[in-house]
Order: sequence, then C-alpha cells, then structure tokens
Amino acid sequence: MRTTARGHSGRIASLVPCLLILLLCIVVHGWRASPLLAVWVAATITRWYFGDRQVLTDCIIFGNLNVLMARETFLETLMQSLGARDPNVSAGLWRLIWRIAMPLALLVLLWRYRAYTNGKNLSAPKAAKGRRPPPTSSPELLTDWTSGYPRPRIFPCQTKHARLFPKRHAFEYSYLQVGFPIIPAGVTAGGECLGSGSDHQLGRWWMRIDAEDYLSRGKRELGFYGKLKLYLKEHQVVDSEWSYAYLVTAPRFFGYAFNPVSFWYIYDANHQLQKMILEVNNTFGERRMYLLDGSNVLSVPSTIDSEASGPELPPGAKSRFTERWEKDFHVSPFNSRKGSYVLKALNPFPDPAYDSPNIDNTITLISSKDHAKLVARLNSIGPAMEMDQMEVHDVARFILSWWWVGFVTVPRIIREAFKLFFKRQLHVWFRPEVLHTGIGRMPTSTERELYHVFKDYLTAAVHQSSQPICITFTTAVPDEPVHKIEEPVRLHQSYIAKELEIRILTPAFYSRFVHYAHTFEAFDRECIFTDEKNRTLWVSRPELLPLLVHKPIAPEVRNGSTQGRTYLDELHWSLCRKLRCAPATPAYPVSTPSKVEYTVEDVRSLPFSELDQYVRSICDPERAAAYRRTVTKLFLAQRFTLGLPEIIGALDMSMRLLMCGLATVYLAALRVRYGRADITGCSTKMTRDRTLRACGAGVIAPHGEWWWLVGSAISISACHWYGMLKGYN
Repeated sequence: MRTTARGHSGRIASLVPCLLILLLCIVVHGWRASPLLAVWVAATITRWYFGDRQVLTDCIIFGNLNVLMARETFLETLMQSLGARDPNVSAGLWRLIWRIAMPLALLVLLWRYRAYTNGKNLSAPKAAKGRRPPPTSSPELLTDWTSGYPRPRIFPCQTKHARLFPKRHAFEYSYLQVGFPIIPAGVTAGGECLGSGSDHQLGRWWMRIDAEDYLSRGKRELGFYGKLKLYLKEHQVVDSEWSYAYLVTAPRFFGYAFNPVSFWYIYDANHQLQKMILEVNNTFGERRMYLLDGSNVLSVPSTIDSEASGPELPPGAKSRFTERWEKDFHVSPFNSRKGSYVLKALNPFPDPAYDSPNIDNTITLISSKDHAKLVARLNSIGPAMEMDQMEVHDVARFILSWWWVGFVTVPRIIREAFKLFFKRQLHVWFRPEVLHTGIGRMPTSTERELYHVFKDYLTAAVHQSSQPICITFTTAVPDEPVHKIEEPVRLHQSYIAKELEIRILTPAFYSRFVHYAHTFEAFDRECIFTDEKNRTLWVSRPELLPLLVHKPIAPEVRNGSTQGRTYLDELHWSLCRKLRCAPATPAYPVSTPSKVEYTVEDVRSLPFSELDQYVRSICDPERAAAYRRTVTKLFLAQRFTLGLPEIIGALDMSMRLLMCGLATVYLAALRVRYGRADITGCSTKMTRDRTLRACGAGVIAPHGEWWWLVGSAISISACHWYGMLKGYN
C-alpha cells in the first residue's frame, strides 16, 4: 500500500534526485553498467513506492561515493564536454566541484533529516496539530494602555556561588542580563487588559528573547503578556492584583541562550512590587516556576553578607522582596530535592521613571536540618544601559565585550561540577523525575510519534469504558499541551461523567510505556506503586483507572487492517514481540519487602501487548509499520546499546554506508574489467546471438552468466534490500 502521509508532488520531488544520481552514475561508469543500474533504480522505485523516506539519503550517499571513486573518469568526461585539455585545469575543476558538492550534499542530508524528524507523525491528518486560538478581542476594541512602565535595559552582572557544607567551594564569573517590560497591548471597554501576541519576540536582531522559551512550553502566539496572564490565572491570581511585569533574564545571543534562572517582577497598578516568579531551568531541559508573594517571611539562617544598600524609595514602596518556600525541583546533582529556598531580591524600579536600576538577588539553599547550605547571588557590576538609546558604535562595542558570555555558561557549569566531584568528592544525587508542579524536558521525535499512538489508544479506552468518564490529558508535548477526552453523549444517559486528570510529567513516559505488555502494569509501575522521584506521570484519581483498563481494548477491525499484513510483516511483528523487555531501571529503586512472594514472568512469551493489539487492529498498515519500527528500535537500544536509540541509528547509518560502498566498489571493479576487455562491436553480437557473453568477455564469471547477473544485482542493490527488510510498508 502506498503511503498517503505525503502528497503526490512531494513523493515525486523526492524521486527526482535519485534519477539525477542515476544519470551521474551512467556518466561515470558508462552505458555498459546500465543493466545493473537498472536493477538499482527498480529497487529505489520500490522503496519510494512504499513510502521509505530514507531512500533519498541512500541515493545521495551512493552518488557521492561513485563520483569519489571514479573522479578521474568523471573529470575526463566532463572536461571533454567542456573542451578543456589541460590536466591542471581538470585538477582545479575537480577540487572546486568536490568542495562545493560535498557541503551541498551534507546540507541536503541534514535538511532531509530535520524535515523527516519534524514531520514524522503517526497520527493521520495534519489538521490534528494544535491550532492557534482565536483572538480574545478585536484590536479595534482596545484602547491604549497608558500607565507608566520601565524601559528595556541591559544589566552587566556577575554571579557568585558559595557552598558552605559539607565542603566549602566558591566561584564567580561575569553574567549578562537584560530586562524587558511585559505590558498589555491595550484595555477593553470593560477595563480588562489584554495582549495581542505581537510581543512574542522582544529585543534587537543581535540580542532578543522569545516567548516560546518562557513559562509553559509552546503557546508562542500568545506573546509574553498573554502567557504571563494565563499562568497567573491558572494560579488563582486575579487581574486586579497586578498590572504589568518586568522580566530580567539572560538574552538569546545570535539565537543561543541558557537561563538557569529568570526573574519576573510583578507590579500592581500603583507600581508596587507585589509578587515575583522565579523560573528555574536545569541542564536536563526541565523547568519549574515558583510564584512568590512575599508572605512567607521567616527567620533566615545567617549567610554571607550579600546585601547592597537599596535606593531611596517613594512613600509606600518596597525596597526588597523576601520569601521562603520549599524546594521541589532538581537543579544540581550535588544537592537532593529536599530543603527550602530563601530569596532576597532588590526592587530594581522603585518607580517607573527610576534611572539607576540595579539587580541584586540572593538565593540561599536551606538544608532539611535548617542550615544554610549554598548561597547564590546575582548582582549588577555597572550601570544599566538603555537598549533603545544605543548607537551603532555602542552596539559594536557591547557585542565585542559580551557575545561570548552566553556560550560559556554551560561549560562553566560543567567545569565547576568536575571540581566538586573530583576535588571535593561530593555525593552525587541521581536526577529524579519532575513532580506534577514542574515541566519535563522537550520530547524527542520518537516520543512525539508514540504520543500520538498513546493519545488515540487512550481515546479508544474512554469510548469503551463501562461508565462515562472525562479525562483531562496533559501531554508534555508543547504543540498539543492539553487534550479533553470524553465519551460521545450516550442516549438516555442519566449520570454525570467522572472527572480524571492524567498528567505526563516527562516525555520519557511514552518510550517507557511501550515496554509493558499490560496497560495496568504500566500505570502501576510508572505512577502508583513507585517512588515519587521515579514517576513519569501523575493521576488525580487512581481509583478510576479500572474503568479504563479493566479489559483489553477490542476495537472494531477495519477492513483490510489485518488481512493486509504480509508474511514478512508478521515476521517483523513477531520479532518486535520477542525483543520486548522491561524499561530502564529507575534511578531510585523501589524497595520490595523480603517476605512478599512474587513471580517473574518473561514478557517475550506473552501475546502482543494491549497497545500492539490496538495498533494492529485499528491503524492502517503504514502507520502500524511506523509504530512497529519505532518500538523495535527502542527494544534493541534497551537490550544492546544501554538504552540509547541514537546508537542504533548510528549503526543503521553505518550499515547503509557499508552497503552503498559495496555497490560502488563493485561498479568500479566492473568498469576496470570492461576497460581491459576487447568488446568492440559487442552490441550487434549480443543482439544476434542473444547472449550476455558478447559484451561480457573477460567480465562475466566463468560459472555462468545468469549466476553472475543475479550476484551482481544483489551486490548493487544491497542497500535497498536492507532497507526493505527493515519493514517499510
């Protein structure tokens, strides 16, 4: 069955480069290699017909290897067509072609790989992707927001870290921060402040921040103000409690940034600092936002002196913001997730027109025994610069002075971690999974694929539940963050649907879920009966899960979904079932009482998992084959490559390179034999005598022309046989 995921024009466009490479190979090896190249083309078209997207990559590799192997012949043919005779010109032309062709080929491969990984989608229609929400209000109905607010500024800063126990360690380095006011686009007739989404990017081309990088994942179209308004609303902060915000963060320098912590200063209509948001990111790509209101001001253990004198304030203004709260997010491998934080932050803008703002924020980590363990301070080391008033020479001087700071943030963190581990010999805490209050890392392309399958499977479970149930499904996928899954309205329904929230804490859940043969076992081990630090999902009411998974889902079988599988397909499914294994061991093992009796069952002897059965019975063959390849790759990685699918991908690419290299070497050897053989007038003889030996004297092996032809065809098309054996359908 041909693929329907790509349009007809897209499939034709992917075949054109392969045909061009065929012409290139004919130029290199001559027309006598055309029978073998015809076999190669036939296998190429077969893979293309069945939707194998890797065929273009194999074609590009094959073409480059042929040109490289026979570059002298290729150059000679090219120079003859151009009328050039000078060998120096030929050599120079070859170097020029090679230096241009190789980078272009690599760029094409990278572009195709990115398009493939971004476009891979096991859910059928593209329309299923998240859509931009409709505007909350027409721009014509908004009036200008006229309140005063601070201007965008650049803050040259430095950061200091001092570890007090169990071993003392300290370091400091320069750090660049920028500040932007987060203000509404206008006010409605009812007095409500709204954003337009036009503030999704702030700053200049050389230094800016993007709304997609802050607060919840995705939702870039809302802009900074829209995302902030949504976040505060979700945390029960009414609009009357705040007016605008000022964000202090590390900028994107030429597209790159890493923000260990960003500070949101929340001001009310009277320009009083009412709240702060600390947005913390760790090096694993996870995120936690702490909303602070300054109400929990308790006695703080004595730390190093880190406070600077504040500015003169107008009556009623708050010079400092202080708060203490519990820690529930993993940041450093040298600290557990226990303890609490204390923040002392200087109010940078006592009033909107204040012209000497400073950043001075100190965060103290308090241990579970109420001792100051770590002190981190971020403070200004020079006057703030107004971005709008910088001239060209100011911008040039600034870029030359600070461009490198953002790029060395992660290397600096790694360097200090090495010192703590090797010199100070501190204990290392393994990374726990984020709690439901945090945000997991970004999903991989594999996890995005499996998410779509799991979402459809969960929807089928809801539709077949014994009682009405409504699920709020938080996906951990930025493009589709939340789904509402409920059963279609039943006739004469007399009771209210039960509410259940399923929140995926980390995209790793999807790649772990496929390892389990039973759905209930997956929910038990990934959520209910496991350590809190190992949970990959959170369920609001676990007692409702039996309504979903009390029996295997037995959907109606679509016509052709089972009968369309070939014998080779069934072999692939059988291999997938036999490779199934337990997922990677959690970082924090779950203790089992020694007196409890339990049995260990080999899942390879079981039938297909419940998710496998759903995919086999409901999904079309192309989508089922894509799912099967994905989970097989995960099982192979878990069994043989330490759970790293990237290694399996690298081995796969190495095998394809080897197969293409084999075909190239065989064609090169064949070209050399043809050059040595005297086969003048062989075409007439071959047509008259109906034998290949007329053109194969000195080339075809003595044990038979047909055996030679079959062996040559297999050698030439080895990469295509390998691709088809992997199960593209």
